Amino acid sequence: MTSRHFCTYFDHNYLPRGMVMLESLHEYCPQAHVHVLCLSEECHTALAKLDYPHVTLNRLGELETADKELFAVKNTRSLIEYYFTITPCLPWHLLTVQGLSEITYLDADMLFFSSPEPLFNEAGDASVILTPHRFPDPLKHLEVYGLFNVSWLTFRNTESGRACLAWYRDACLAWCGDRLENGRFADQKYLDHFPGRFGSTHAIRHPGAGLAPWNMSDAQVEEGEGGFSTCGVPLVFYHAQGFKRILGPFYSSGLLEYGVGLESSGKRRVLAFYAKKYLLAEQTASRLLGKNTIVGVRGDGRRISPLSTAKMTIQEWYKKTLVVQYP
Repeated sequence: MTSRHFCTYFDHNYLPRGMVMLESLHEYCPQAHVHVLCLSEECHTALAKLDYPHVTLNRLGELETADKELFAVKNTRSLIEYYFTITPCLPWHLLTVQGLSEITYLDADMLFFSSPEPLFNEAGDASVILTPHRFPDPLKHLEVYGLFNVSWLTFRNTESGRACLAWYRDACLAWCGDRLENGRFADQKYLDHFPGRFGSTHAIRHPGAGLAPWNMSDAQVEEGEGGFSTCGVPLVFYHAQGFKRILGPFYSSGLLEYGVGLESSGKRRVLAFYAKKYLLAEQTASRLLGKNTIVGVRGDGRRISPLSTAKMTIQEWYKKTLVVQYP
């Protein structure tokens, strides 16, 4: 079976999330090879100890040495904005310098539930594959931040694929602010231009791709003997944005700001399943890093605060953040 090349980036604080993504992707896509850009030396050391056979490790300094234009903007923007800027630079390096025929960027805070091959099959020969946000009507106002989500981006080594990725990289090098400004927002809003500017661009239609807090309200999630499904098709991956440990077995689901409830047993089970995988990864990461606890950092650099920094009780957090409990 033909290898599938993916890439992602994160630091040691985000290691448990990255492990969950890497291990679940390998489980359902054994032909996947993932190029991980380690944003800290501790991350590189820990992943080297794990020695995943399907993972190639790269240090941030190596990419910066190879991509001098990226390194040139490092001191001109905040850490989060610099991480946003890396998003197109990493796949560009892999596609053009290493000569891969195809590369798919993945956010690290994802969990795969089934094979991603149906997404590639659906896209056919398209040179670029995008993941729509699929905002429900009450959240349509969020489209100002982008119609598409950066979580899954595929670029193929074709004339159209290279042209699209080159334009995306140049745009992020020129401006990648963590704010809405002149129709731009970080590395995300640029994706809106792909379908109109470049041919052979495909927006994923599969409802099982990109289930996330912002589109869960309309999703019919069920668990059966064959695993999880949504809208009658297998769930491919869940994007666990905003998911974080509060204290002990309590985790914030990340659903609150999108007005999504946990009345559905299927949705609760998806989040509990992610919590289970996260807990196991966190325990392993803690041993590797020599730390008792991990305070997460998103792939984009934003700190995740533990309960000890919040002036509220467990019960208040439970109500306010739509808590998932595991075990």
